[in-house]
Amino acid sequence: MTDGEDRRVVLALVVPELVGLSLLLVLLGLSLTGRTTFAATYPFSLRLAAFAFVLVELLIPVGVYLDVRRRPDDPDLTWVHAAAVPVVNVFGVVAYLEERRRALGESGA
Repeated sequence: MTDGEDRRVVLALVVPELVGLSLLLVLLGLSLTGRTTFAATYPFSLRLAAFAFVLVELLIPVGVYLDVRRRPDDPDLTWVHAAAVPVVNVFGVVAYLEERRRALGESGA
């Protein structure tokens, strides 16, 4: 695959993941404000914790994407996909940061 094809495949995986998480975040937000009965059977504190969790799950891939775009060594966009997979993204971010540290260390040496 060419680099352009890789980018399209990664975006085809990442966009639905982020859209799904965004919809869940909106539903949880509406549930917290009482505008929908989604998850209304659960206590407010649990819905608030779920909202915070999903918010973090969305911010991690956005942060990785912005960092990938800013890096001078043009890393693989697969890191954005790894950071967008819920729960697994924490491990993906740790691996990305390690790879980033190594790449920047090699370019600076």
